[in-house]
Amino acid sequence: MKKRMGLFAAATLLGALSLGTLRAAEPDNHSPEMTADIRTKMADPELAQSDFIENCAGCHGLRGTTVPAHLPEIKDRVGWFMCTPESRAYLLRLPNVAHSRITDNAQLADLMNYVVFVLGGKSVPAGTKPFTGEEVAHERQFALTSVSLKAERLRLANVAIAKCRAPASLRLQYPGSTQ
Repeated sequence: MKKRMGLFAAATLLGALSLGTLRAAEPDNHSPEMTADIRTKMADPELAQSDFIENCAGCHGLRGTTVPAHLPEIKDRVGWFMCTPESRAYLLRLPNVAHSRITDNAQLADLMNYVVFVLGGKSVPAGTKPFTGEEVAHERQFALTSVSLKAERLRLANVAIAKCRAPASLRLQYPGSTQ
């Protein structure tokens, strides 16, 4: 009986320690806060956040961190793609954006503004203008379909590094990756 109780106590302690380790490794599952200034860049910030959660967070994570998914991490990085007209258009031409089931262009602009200004954090160049419904309507006509998205992203990351002083790590899909 004592041996069984000792084993039970050891198993309970081991389980508690394992659970603590797992909890410590879990990502922060809360959406980022929106400042008053950022909220002015969207007509309906709550809807934009909700649209992101429903349409994007499954792969890109609530906070824009994608690991362990092998997708480009957007947290504190996506803003660099706003530094040239070409890379700005790229964000709207991505297939999951251009072909989004959100058909209202202003609503999709708000979702993308949430991505850029909330998740992009300090990577957004000063003076960056928010996307507009008109801009979304124009760019989604040119959805990227025949290019390698990985190669195009790398090409535009190199432009952002050269022209906008983006960090060299922008070349990586996500921090710590080798590609």
